[in-house]
Amino acid sequence: MTHTGLQNIDSAIQKFNLWMKSLDEKLHWQDRKKSYKSLKVTLHAVRDHLTVNQSAHFSAQLPLVMRGLYYEGWVPSRVPVKERQLQQFYDRIRDNFDQAPGGDFIDPERICTAVFELLNEHVSPGEINDVRNELPGAIRKLWPEPPTPGAQPRA
Repeated sequence: MTHTGLQNIDSAIQKFNLWMKSLDEKLHWQDRKKSYKSLKVTLHAVRDHLTVNQSAHFSAQLPLVMRGLYYEGWVPSRVPVKERQLQQFYDRIRDNFDQAPGGDFIDPERICTAVFELLNEHVSPGEINDVRNELPGAIRKLWPEPPTPGAQPRA
C-alpha cells in the first residue's frame, strides 16, 4: 500500500488499485497498463456523451484517482458529442487506445463490457441508470442494466 501520510489519498490509491485488479480479472489480462488504458478510453467515450451536469454527478461516485483520470483532457464546450452509432463509439475507443502496447489487437466491445460491469459493481444503480439514459440507444444496450438494490452485495 502506498503511504503518502495523507489518509484520504492513501485510501483513494488503494481503492483505485482494487478497481484495477478487478478490471484485470474481467479482461483476463495481467497487464495493468492495458487495463488502465481500457478504463481511461471507455470512461472518456462515455463522458463525452454526457451533459456537464451528468458528468459531475457520475464522477462524484468514482474514486478520487479515477475522477482525475475521468476529467483528463475534457473540454466541456465540446460535449455531448453527436455520434449515435455503436460503431462510432467503438472507433473512438479503438482510436484512443493507440492499438495497445506491442501492437496487440484490441476488442472495443470486450473492453466496454468489462468496464461497464466494473462500474455496475461500484457505482449506485440510480447513477448508472442516469448515465445509461443519456447514452444513444445502441451504446445503452451494450451497458448491462445495474443490479437491483438488494439483489447482490456491492463492493
